[in-house]
Amino acid sequence: MCELCGRLVLGLTGYDWTLLPWMAATGAGVIAGPCHITCLHEWGVATEWAAAVEAYHCGRWPLFIEGKGWRLHASPRVRRLHLWRSDGRLASFPYTSISSDPPSVTADLAEVGSAHAEVLLAAMGTAETGVAVPLDRLIDGLGLAGQYPGCVGAVARVIRNAGTARRPEPVDVIESRIDLALDAGCRRAARELVMGSGHER
Repeated sequence: MCELCGRLVLGLTGYDWTLLPWMAATGAGVIAGPCHITCLHEWGVATEWAAAVEAYHCGRWPLFIEGKGWRLHASPRVRRLHLWRSDGRLASFPYTSISSDPPSVTADLAEVGSAHAEVLLAAMGTAETGVAVPLDRLIDGLGLAGQYPGCVGAVARVIRNAGTARRPEPVDVIESRIDLALDAGCRRAARELVMGSGHER
């Protein structure tokens, strides 16, 4: 649940964050924990929070390319890109995400059988495996349109092997695919960073 509004947090890239104590002044009444980025704006701490995360990104991942209102950092060791944006729409995603058009990222929202998964499946309107449901339908069904404005993607129940071919370990999860809001300049920067160029601070 969001520590600021008390509503469900889906864990969607670019829309949710786990707020740590050092990211916002305690005097603002903000409690550390999962939250919607829209709620940070509503509480008036989004600018302070984004600045704290910006400083962390620059210290942790000094290889970056920046544009107007954004900075894309590379972590070659784990092959991930970390996007900082002045509006707080932050994202962390693997290099492989930029190979799709539009760039997208997948994440597990819940394991089937849990109470959280039951809520999501009810909002999706189907528990059938492999049936993709538009993400906005799930969001509307949960009454969270205000927390996830402009969110584009899909959600589906999937069963995949978390083990090996010889020792299969099937897992039954609800998986989201969300399109990343990257402009043309940011996409070019992503390709350059993946190819090994960028600016070292």
